[in-house]
Amino acid sequence: MANLATQIIDQWGNYYIDGGQNERDLNRLLLFDNTFAKNATTVPTQNQVIKMALATLTEIIQGFQNKWTPKGTVDFEPNEIILTKLKVDYEFYPDDVEESWLGFLASNNLDRKTWPIVRWIAEKLFIPQIVDDLERNALYKGVKQPITVGTASTTAASMNGLKYYLQNKTGINRLTPIALDASVIYDQIEKLYEEIQEEYQSLNMGIYLAPKWYRAFLKDKRTLGYYQITKPGEINSSLDFSPANVIGMPSMIGTDDIFITHKSNLIYGVKKSENQSRVQIENIDRLVKLYTDFFLGVGFAINQAVWTTVPAAVPEPEPEPEP
Repeated sequence: MANLATQIIDQWGNYYIDGGQNERDLNRLLLFDNTFAKNATTVPTQNQVIKMALATLTEIIQGFQNKWTPKGTVDFEPNEIILTKLKVDYEFYPDDVEESWLGFLASNNLDRKTWPIVRWIAEKLFIPQIVDDLERNALYKGVKQPITVGTASTTAASMNGLKYYLQNKTGINRLTPIALDASVIYDQIEKLYEEIQEEYQSLNMGIYLAPKWYRAFLKDKRTLGYYQITKPGEINSSLDFSPANVIGMPSMIGTDDIFITHKSNLIYGVKKSENQSRVQIENIDRLVKLYTDFFLGVGFAINQAVWTTVPAAVPEPEPEPEP
């Protein structure tokens, strides 16, 4: 565990001089907020698996006759979204900051949990980082890997993200693969949208993609020439002649993927969700520990109501029989 103030001490020495520095002098890089949850349907649960079923009834209308002629078959197809238990463990020595430029975050209190550095890390770093980690590495791109006892896993290896389900769930509709081109992306997306079932084209569907391609969509729409606009803000995310909207998802950054579905069908399953925004603080001797844990899972209520350019995963070959 590295000293909390190593770089500060290397730069400005291992002593504290009150030069008027305070928390306003502490900055952070931009972190993601939970855009995924805002564009999905949150489903709180007390279970680790959200179980659903798709009910279907085949055609039942027929021409009239007095003879009894039953027709139609009801079927229920099971579907589930598995929630994964996630945790955050962090520890540090608050004393690391006392003899440094960061000394204003220290305290005379023997209970290290009460020191300003603990509150500042919990509020300004710990909780926002949870959201950023999930959005950046897990909610879309995560692929769960086996736990190695005693070793912390990466965020990306902690749970299966949405791309995993797009690749592996049966029933997902495959759109024509395309190489996205910023100069014609509006026409590309319009063409993809017209591949989905026609009855769904009349719904307020979301066309989900990376923010880079969302911006390209708006810029390309601006250049089409037949919009009467006075400022760029009047160009919106809608697809002409449909109620569909293009949605930029930070969790999809770095991909050229597109998936289309209704917000009600994109599920953000949570258990102990309140723990994503709170932290337990303990101290042993002078060591302070921060931790929390919660369950999270993403997926679709109806796989057949999802369309994507993500190809299905290639099944692993069957092992050859022993000679």
